Amino acid sequence: MKTEAYNFDIVVDRHDTNATKIEEMDHKFGRHDLLPLWIADMDFEACPCIIDALRRRLDHAVLGYTSAPAEFWQSITGWLQRRHNWAVQPGEVTFMPGLKKALSLCVNYFSCPGDGVVIQPPVYHSFRSVIEGNGRKVLTNPLTMDSSGAYAMDFAHLEALLKAERPAMMIVCNPHNPIGLQWDASTLQHLAALCRAHSVVLVSDEIYGDMMLEGRRHVPTASVSPDAEAVTITLGAPSKTFNIPGIVSAWTVVKSPALREPFFNWLSASEFNTPPIAAMVATQAAYDHGEPWLDQALRYLQANVDFAADFLKRELPQVSMYRPEASFAIWLDFRRLHLPQEELVKRLICRGRLALSDGVSFGAEGAGFMRMNVGVPRVILAEGLRRLRFAVAEPQAASCTLSAELPFVVMQGLGNKFVFIDCMQRPIARLSDLALEMSRRHTGFDTDGIIAILPSTVADCRMRIFNADGTEAQMCGNGIRCVAKYVYDNHIVTHRELTVETLSGVKHLSVHTGVDELVDSVTVDMGLPQTAPASLPVAFDGERMVDEPVAVGSDSVRLTAVSMGNPHGIVFVDNFTDEMVHGLGSQLECHPIWPERANIEFARVDAPDTLSVRTWERGAGETMACGTGACAAAVAAVLTSRAHWPLTVRLVGGNLHIDCHPATGHILMTGPAVTLYSGTYYPTCAE
Repeated sequence: MKTEAYNFDIVVDRHDTNATKIEEMDHKFGRHDLLPLWIADMDFEACPCIIDALRRRLDHAVLGYTSAPAEFWQSITGWLQRRHNWAVQPGEVTFMPGLKKALSLCVNYFSCPGDGVVIQPPVYHSFRSVIEGNGRKVLTNPLTMDSSGAYAMDFAHLEALLKAERPAMMIVCNPHNPIGLQWDASTLQHLAALCRAHSVVLVSDEIYGDMMLEGRRHVPTASVSPDAEAVTITLGAPSKTFNIPGIVSAWTVVKSPALREPFFNWLSASEFNTPPIAAMVATQAAYDHGEPWLDQALRYLQANVDFAADFLKRELPQVSMYRPEASFAIWLDFRRLHLPQEELVKRLICRGRLALSDGVSFGAEGAGFMRMNVGVPRVILAEGLRRLRFAVAEPQAASCTLSAELPFVVMQGLGNKFVFIDCMQRPIARLSDLALEMSRRHTGFDTDGIIAILPSTVADCRMRIFNADGTEAQMCGNGIRCVAKYVYDNHIVTHRELTVETLSGVKHLSVHTGVDELVDSVTVDMGLPQTAPASLPVAFDGERMVDEPVAVGSDSVRLTAVSMGNPHGIVFVDNFTDEMVHGLGSQLECHPIWPERANIEFARVDAPDTLSVRTWERGAGETMACGTGACAAAVAAVLTSRAHWPLTVRLVGGNLHIDCHPATGHILMTGPAVTLYSGTYYPTCAE
């Protein structure tokens, strides 16, 4: 079994970082509350070895003039040999200040104003803008598509175009953006032969060449034949590969001395090919040390592509997808909907609140298509696909039981904050979708999820909990206290002893009111703690997992597994750090020992009757308090003889009193419940 060292499920908030995909939404789409899956950068944390290398370089306080060492060029050529079996000598490669700038430099050097430059739409929109912006003429050789949806180059049309227009240059996208197609060697040989026969310089944009999916190998254009080597200018970069486009680093390889020597001299004269410090450090770190990160990223991206394909087949069979052979984007075909492009774009923006790349931005041949970035954590991809489904479905199919107005109350127990929706008199569908929508930061309430309060045939009411990522939880101690407060304060029940049905069974609660007769605190009978591995579940061979070593990367931690209706792993520590809670917590949450993931508690024993606890909650990240987690930590502390009953558990959001009933062994949790505010929400699926 492969050990996955990096966590691509982490959702990174890119607001307030000048991220183009967010900052440009108002200008490009006319509104800012969209899920941005348009611009071609990934939402994964950059390869750590690159960040570490940059930090080490910045430890030196002088940022003076620098020269690229031989090792820098060797890192590029070594990468091309290892990844693509392409032998390149250090003297055949030089730096470029970004891929798009490199295209512009090639246009300016290898053609003159008024010259024609050939492109093959639908293709990366900057090809056209760079050509036209530099006073050249765009000549198009559109790709053809057969009845099965397969794309190909139209060589008959291309040959006629080359004869008639006598262009100076052609740009080939290999792999092709937006389709994600890796051209085969025979196609590239034919292309290069035509270009050489008509004295056309062939610029090959291979920025996605490292991002081959399903174990494919990239075929560099210049490597396929002597003709290709004689006419090709290859452009590549680590930017897409390692998610560092903001570093602005690229390179060009020119095998032909007749093309290379004057071109490289021209670049050097203006220092276009002098790498800045950050670009040099990041590129060398990426190519020398980033391969394991990339291999895992490609596996994750492939799983995202498969996830999208399965969703579309199941939920949106009228929308087809060109399965990419490379890159982190999918090319979606909406033509069977028979919608004008303007209407398609409007539906995605206004109904789906989704920002995708308009197919016609890649050329008129992209009408009926959209490009969608899947280089995101899977929970974000799932949300994007749900929005896509709602946006393009027929109105009657897209309708749900939500009305345009949805009353809600936001409540919290020790900072564990949820949106509460009263479903006692009205059923509400698609609660998972609603949790994703309402919980999101900036465009939602930035809560830990939603809790629906529903009728029950076995208790006073029933609760369903949906985390901020849309997953349903079995139980939440802080949430259930708020349920008790809601139903008592709103006179749904009038007795102080009440029952609530959960996915973990029926829970018994006692409410304690203040002078205003509203609930201040609640005692919850949390039931018997479960330590049998099968009941959690946890993969462990013994009778119970108590202070057992668990490998995490090259390290090991001791873990105690307890279920309080949902699985918890407790790690006892001497002190807390954010790196521990966020880094180790996220790794342990998804550790292979948990078939269904788990909540992770880091517990410090302050006294025999006092614990301090920080919680990494599955599906939500660190929370200010977790009631079931506090109970599980207390049980673990007593099991390991670190503490005794009763205990005060100190959480970031406040304290809980945890005790064990001497007769039944049930865990009793007492803590506050607070109403923050109420209001009316207008869900997306009611638009």
